[in-house]
Amino acid sequence: MKILLTEGSSASCRQALWGLGRNHEVDILDPSPLCQCRFSRLVRRWYRCPSFSREPRAYLAFLVDRLRRGHYDVLLPTHEQVYLLARFQEELRQYAALAVPSFEAIELMMGKASFIRVLDQLGLPYPATRIVRDRPGLLEATTFPCFVKLAFSTAGEGVRAIGDRQQLERCADEFQAAGWLDGNAEILVQAPAVGRKRAATAIARHGRILASHCVETRAVGVGGSGMAEVGVDHQEIIQPLQRIAEHFQWHGAICIEYFFEPETGRVELLECNPRIAQSGNAWLSGLNLAELLVDVSLDRPVEPPAPARLGVRSHQGFLVLMAAALNGAGRGELLREIIRARRGKGLYRDSENELSRLGDDWLSVVPATAVSALLVAYPKAAQTLVRRTVLNYSLHQTAVEAMRTFDPSDIFSQPSEASGTST
Repeated sequence: MKILLTEGSSASCRQALWGLGRNHEVDILDPSPLCQCRFSRLVRRWYRCPSFSREPRAYLAFLVDRLRRGHYDVLLPTHEQVYLLARFQEELRQYAALAVPSFEAIELMMGKASFIRVLDQLGLPYPATRIVRDRPGLLEATTFPCFVKLAFSTAGEGVRAIGDRQQLERCADEFQAAGWLDGNAEILVQAPAVGRKRAATAIARHGRILASHCVETRAVGVGGSGMAEVGVDHQEIIQPLQRIAEHFQWHGAICIEYFFEPETGRVELLECNPRIAQSGNAWLSGLNLAELLVDVSLDRPVEPPAPARLGVRSHQGFLVLMAAALNGAGRGELLREIIRARRGKGLYRDSENELSRLGDDWLSVVPATAVSALLVAYPKAAQTLVRRTVLNYSLHQTAVEAMRTFDPSDIFSQPSEASGTST
């Protein structure tokens, strides 16, 4: 089959490729000619598209044009583009199969403040949280540490860890200067969750969970995401996952991040990514979530797959080095990290690389090698690399407002003339 992925910059896209690239023809859209998934023998073509976050209307027009020209079987969102696709899902299904939940469900589960309200409605647990809209409300926080979060942000861009009153005031200054404390945007002030961080990814069909896999974070990377994981049993999250799926009649992929305290069995749900995520460890563990999402998109009958093996350790390759550079590591420390990775020591012991796999896809080593060389030569380049990469697939408040309001009628009524760059 021919499958179109909505971006090629994220780790989620690279992980999905392992499950799709051997069996199907896969194309990707991305605004960057250096996006990591362009470097893959599992990708047939890359098409340079407008920025999803900065030009959502132009991105949608480009996407529709590509679907018309390419005659794809499946359109598969690998990151925040799922928000835009959910709004126009009926129109997009004229051109390719697509599994996404309702736009109402996406809005409620993607926004951090609305997600908290959904958890309240369903009686599901989460860390102590206040929702504020202005500076006085934000400065009422008196318990530290805490986290201050924008309702919409990606890869930790809108999250600030606050340790004391001075940090809170600096955060308030920053948010006020950005226009986020004008009384319209919702800001979360949240206590730290208790226990071990986990993420459970599931594929659902019209409210029924078909398969799920859970990883426990072994090390935290860019934006608070897990950069090293181990597959674990997840009985504690199955019931909350199923309640959410049934409540929204969820159709497609969903990933819930949460904390679990094994000693007490306590669970605290943190946030939802309404898309496929953390599928690399599942694939390495014998569960192909990306292929199952294709089956659901095509409305194929599927038998429940065998559960994934537990205990498989994995890491996100060069993103470990990126996190070290962001945390201030110098050249010597970065070189030592590379040596540890080559020797399989520490974090890398008995661990599989989710992003760069020479035997499976020799081209996947190219971005890892290039980024590693750049960081060793100039560690401060990490900030620019992360900012530019995240911008390719992030969803911020301004983009959300644009996607909610623009009229797409001309996009779907008239064929677009631009075909874009492809390689």
